[in-house]
Amino acid sequence: MVKEFMDLCEGANVVLACRVSPKQKAEIVLMMRNRHPEKTTLAIGDGANDVNMITAATLEWALPALKVSKLRRASDYAIGQFRFLRTLLFFHGREAYRRNTFAISYMFYKNILETIPIYMYGVKSRFSGLVIYDSIMYVTFNLCFTSWPIIHFATMDYEYPKKVIAKRPQLYRIGLDNIYFSKWVFWRWVFYAFWQSSLILFLAYYALENESPLIDGRYGGVYVSGNLVFMMLVIVSNMKILISSFLITYLLLFFVLGSVGFYYFVYVLEAGSMTTSEQYGTLLMLMSSAQSYFVIILFTFMFVLVDTGLHYLNIYINKWYELQLEKAKQLKQKKDMKSKSVIKRKLSTYKNRGFAFS
Repeated sequence: MVKEFMDLCEGANVVLACRVSPKQKAEIVLMMRNRHPEKTTLAIGDGANDVNMITAATLEWALPALKVSKLRRASDYAIGQFRFLRTLLFFHGREAYRRNTFAISYMFYKNILETIPIYMYGVKSRFSGLVIYDSIMYVTFNLCFTSWPIIHFATMDYEYPKKVIAKRPQLYRIGLDNIYFSKWVFWRWVFYAFWQSSLILFLAYYALENESPLIDGRYGGVYVSGNLVFMMLVIVSNMKILISSFLITYLLLFFVLGSVGFYYFVYVLEAGSMTTSEQYGTLLMLMSSAQSYFVIILFTFMFVLVDTGLHYLNIYINKWYELQLEKAKQLKQKKDMKSKSVIKRKLSTYKNRGFAFS
């Protein structure tokens, strides 16, 4: 009976259930969730009799009266009027999905970007266990040097104005089609982090490998190149937010430049005044080498160009894929129309076929 009822519901555009109890409302939602576990269900209620229904759904919204506190506690969101639903769903919902999925992928990206050079240097050092980063810099990478730009992006960035999204509901399909959060998107971010961090490591080490920055021929060791690698990681991680933002504001520029500037402040403080630190004196050696400036400028511009090119290439591939799906859908519709236009003769399955007269 449940299967027939669900088939009937899916065959209709709108289903109106009249004179149903609160328990029956919840059962309808649970039946749909059990039939399609991968789908997201939304329940909207305006009274205490809708509490069972909204608690059974994946996402609960309430339109409560002033005294219905139980409905407010049971729902995820509460809005004052029904007309706010369009803005909340199509504007804030879409932008929250896009920003949050980018933030999740970016967290994986920047941590892979930071750790891959350690493993790659393990191959070069024959797995000696030597860490090329300073321990203070390594611990504060996520907390101090790359945190504020992504916080600003995840809360303040908007791709389209509210009026544009209200007039173009098809923009909401990015969440339905999982454009920004899928296996393909995740592994693409991993690939970006892997090739960028590997290139940073080899550029930094081979650029400073054969020439000493000091007159007496002394070289600062592994920490000079390690600091150059870490410096480029901080720059690349913050530049990723800058080139991915649709809304460039003075506050975003302040956070990006401030994060990079704060790294330089901590590095100068540690390498210039802390005599007990292993970083002491490495800043002079690093800044005395012309190769350091060349590597930083080269990779920064190369990163921006390549990352922007891959972004537009991905947009082109997605549009081409959507066009192919649309062509396949239209071709299937034409075949269905042709098959419906031809009326096939149905033969009876009875052995004795004849005529009946009255």
